[in-house]
Amino acid sequence: MPQPADVCPQCKSRAPIVYRGVMAYCTACGATRIPLVAKSTNLAGKPSIIGGALARVAGWIVLTGGIAIGLALLGLLQAIFPAGFAGWAVGLPILAISILFGTLLLRGGRSLEGAGVAEQKDTHTAAIFSLAEQNQNTVTAAQVAAAIGVSVASADELLTELAKTRPDFVVLEVDDAGNIFYRVSARGLSRVQSFDQRLRVAEAEHPHEAEPASDASALRSRG
Repeated sequence: MPQPADVCPQCKSRAPIVYRGVMAYCTACGATRIPLVAKSTNLAGKPSIIGGALARVAGWIVLTGGIAIGLALLGLLQAIFPAGFAGWAVGLPILAISILFGTLLLRGGRSLEGAGVAEQKDTHTAAIFSLAEQNQNTVTAAQVAAAIGVSVASADELLTELAKTRPDFVVLEVDDAGNIFYRVSARGLSRVQSFDQRLRVAEAEHPHEAEPASDASALRSRG
């Protein structure tokens, strides 16, 4: 049965892809992938972020420009026709429309930009979980940075935030040499145990299992 297009042919995971130049690569194992078959850590959320920023710029232009024009016309027409209401009749609608549409553009742009940031973060998180699964559930900031195409500082910030917000899935640890790494599992860290951890648990649960074997060995040696 053929594999779905979004599944990496090398590691069989549905990891996001990362673009380096025009080539696409799996963020989990680094194998070459077909472009456009999965979300990209480079591009995820970017259209929304850019669109939101443009909408906010347009909102400020409409708001400030409309208010300036409305006030200018109001003052000018009232100066020309001081006894009338021409300035108010022209200036107030312009002010109201400018404030309304400017506010809508600002709110819409902020919402769109927030959605883009959330999509980008979700894609990066999915890539981190996929990378960790291929790397015995441990990753470093440098490994994440290389896999998803960001700086080491950005990768460390993302991992630290995940460790704070999702402690059941991401934990910061330090090895004997003082190197920082992260233990990561999309299934939960309670299911991720190293061989040494499992051995210590087994010894704690059955502390006397090894004694008969050692006694038997000693008897055989004496005999």
